Amino acid sequence: MISPAKPDGHVTVLVVTRARPKMLAEVFASLAASTTRKDQTSLWLYVDEDDTVTRDAIAKNEFPETGLKEVHWHIGQRTGNVAEAYEIMLREPACVSDLYINSVDDARFDTPDWDEIIRNKFREFPDGFLIGFAHDPMSTDSATYLIYSRKWVDTLGGVFPLYFPHWFPDTWVDHVARMAGRHAKFPIVMYPIRGKGRTKLMRNLPFWTRFFQLMLPEREEAARKLIDIINPHDDQQRAAALATLRQIASELRKNEDRFSEVYCAFQEERHAELSIEERALFNLKYFKHEAAAVARLIELARELVAQKKFAEAMKYLDATQLSDLRVKQAQTLKAECLRGLGRNSEAEQVARENLAAWPQMNALRKIFRFLGMVANDGKRMLVGLTEKGKK
Repeated sequence: MISPAKPDGHVTVLVVTRARPKMLAEVFASLAASTTRKDQTSLWLYVDEDDTVTRDAIAKNEFPETGLKEVHWHIGQRTGNVAEAYEIMLREPACVSDLYINSVDDARFDTPDWDEIIRNKFREFPDGFLIGFAHDPMSTDSATYLIYSRKWVDTLGGVFPLYFPHWFPDTWVDHVARMAGRHAKFPIVMYPIRGKGRTKLMRNLPFWTRFFQLMLPEREEAARKLIDIINPHDDQQRAAALATLRQIASELRKNEDRFSEVYCAFQEERHAELSIEERALFNLKYFKHEAAAVARLIELARELVAQKKFAEAMKYLDATQLSDLRVKQAQTLKAECLRGLGRNSEAEQVARENLAAWPQMNALRKIFRFLGMVANDGKRMLVGLTEKGKK
């Protein structure tokens, strides 16, 4: 049974760091200066096992004392994104806490009593269901530094989706919280130590933006689950909460009509740290993310095609065209959708392009299949005429 957040809840700060020990030392100093209840506050840090810079700094004890109850260094494999590192720490049995706040190695805790601000706000929600976020001076109302309870983690099986290599996990959680009616901005400032940097892992923003938009039903499902748990016996309150969910989801869905591939390309060049040439190089971790996302789009398109919802399925199939991957099965489904929509000439064009890209060799394959059947049957006959397969 999941217990609610305690009134005097323990707060754990989760930090993902890589090769920036000097800035991380400033984070330590800010925690030492601004944390009120150090005996009820812990710090967990994810360090890549190949990050020799940070690991050397740890070994040399270069970080100032925080006075916190615990400072735990989690050494693990380099992940494909920051969200995955947070999720790994949250799954560690020793990292169980009442409340959490996510941070990074270049953000100071500039608000005195920040930990008590979190505890006091969660006292207003004794069931533990709330997503808060600290103020990021470099953003507007973006939910960059998330604050949440252990109950939220256990109920949804985690905090972040692991689809994305950059940007979108925070916004995903923000949307779920808004639709569930459990969303709050905290008067806590997380100040960037060296100003706002560029996004290291950013690639193909048009694809990821469209993918994020099309995954709205998954966010709605998570919000609906939370609403059911928050209002187990009050049908009237639950109905009002579901009405709010539908309203917010409708507003979010309007963004689909405003999708612009050109604007996304502009945003990518504005925020990506890697050059165009560097982003064009093969990256295995990124490839796995994009392959999983494309597979999810095709899976959803198949379900819609089975329901004869061809126009809806086309949205998911068209999104795969924004990726760097081309999948034969996606093109086959697209041709089927076009036929279902009465657009036969377009369907035949897609089918021809599909055949040119992936030759079927159907006639030759049929001959091979027949010869293989004859060979296999002949072998079985010879074995049957011998004793235990021997002459």
